[in-house]
Amino acid sequence: MGFATNSMNAPCLVDKHSLIISDQHNHASLILGCRLSGASTKVFKHNDMHSLEKILRNAIAYGNPKTHRPYRKILIIVEGIYSMEGSICNLPGIIALKKKYGSYLYLDEAHSIGAMGATGRGVVEYWGCDPKDVDILMGTFTKSFGAAGGYIAGAKVRKNHHNWSKSTVKSGKF
Repeated sequence: MGFATNSMNAPCLVDKHSLIISDQHNHASLILGCRLSGASTKVFKHNDMHSLEKILRNAIAYGNPKTHRPYRKILIIVEGIYSMEGSICNLPGIIALKKKYGSYLYLDEAHSIGAMGATGRGVVEYWGCDPKDVDILMGTFTKSFGAAGGYIAGAKVRKNHHNWSKSTVKSGKF
């Protein structure tokens, strides 16, 4: 269920006028979501804040190389715990860069919610970060919760998702 959550929600959050900056070790579901979104995608070296900042700086300075216009939205996508190797994202560093460059942050907590932090609230709690600094928080109920389904949460997610998601229109009230 987390696979569908990632792959089907990214296209509801960004469009062809946006840039997604994705960690090189992101899960296949996130990569598919990036492709389906139609947004430009750049990949930064795993957990490398210098690589991420270089991409952010160039995106702000030069904009979209195809249109020579600024990106309307820049979305950084990372996992809390990287599922294929078990490393933990450098969330404080990512949040600092997100704020510095005015971008958005999508955090996949599928493998970290229930497993990290003093009360199991994931890498946000583990690092002592403010949850409000994460614009879009994704998780799945299939791992720590022993149920089915996935979720995304965030202050502005509901409005954007409801307006753009075909699955919401077909599945009923959001």
